[in-house]
Amino acid sequence: MKKKKFKLQLLLGSLTVAIALIGLVLFGRPQAAGDLKVYFLDVGQGDSTYIKTPIGEDILIDGGDDNAVLNELGKVMDFGDREINLVVLSHPHSDHLDGLIEVLKRYKVDEVWETGVEYPSGGYETWKKEISDKNIPDKFVVAGDEKNLGEVKITILYPLSSIEKKTIDNLNNASIVNRLDYRKFSVLFTGDAEKEAETQILKSNLYATVLKVPHHGSENGLIEDFLKIVRPAVAVISVSKDNKFGHPNGSLIEMLNKYAVRIYRTDQNGRVEIDSDGENYWVKASQ
Repeated sequence: MKKKKFKLQLLLGSLTVAIALIGLVLFGRPQAAGDLKVYFLDVGQGDSTYIKTPIGEDILIDGGDDNAVLNELGKVMDFGDREINLVVLSHPHSDHLDGLIEVLKRYKVDEVWETGVEYPSGGYETWKKEISDKNIPDKFVVAGDEKNLGEVKITILYPLSSIEKKTIDNLNNASIVNRLDYRKFSVLFTGDAEKEAETQILKSNLYATVLKVPHHGSENGLIEDFLKIVRPAVAVISVSKDNKFGHPNGSLIEMLNKYAVRIYRTDQNGRVEIDSDGENYWVKASQ
């Protein structure tokens, strides 16, 4: 009788552990203070990602095309936090730039990273003026530039050389491509890079846990050779509902499915949050 009771207890214990593990996979887990937090913000047909490092530093990559980013930041940043340590502008198209102008006006920004590419637009001129008026350090980055924030490291992979004050025919291929590493977890940010830029960096260290899909999932936004090297477990597409461009492209979705990549889309999932302790990661969507 005691043996049967012991076996029953053992079985119940195993079931409890199994249920707990399933819960972690399906529903995530409570945030821990030492986690890296990456939020792919829901800013419509644009890009914006907010990052909170384990030591409390704030990073913002791109800002969408209007002040929607302000509303999103209000939901994810610590209450009363009005300082962003690093702002990265991947390239000065309005759907990446304009929201950052609003951020510069309302937050204390410690440092800006961009390429300095030549691009005639009123928004870009306003951006430059805000940076100048507020005396914000403005770094024109190239491949190899990096920054450490505690155990989090940001590395620039593209552009391969300086494009400061240069005119690029296809501004998408002037996008900053950078990777963020935290122990064994990594995210690759690609701006709107297309085939030309992706082909140039195929020999770089591209492998990443999470891929921010380039150019909102457009047909020319991700080549298969690039995807095969990155080998992401998760892909995030920043895109608006029923957009006029038809993003994300059906063939791109098929390609991601072919490589068994788990797909999150801001048009369907809203804001996408990924927490990592450097070993494991948990994904949570706002919708």
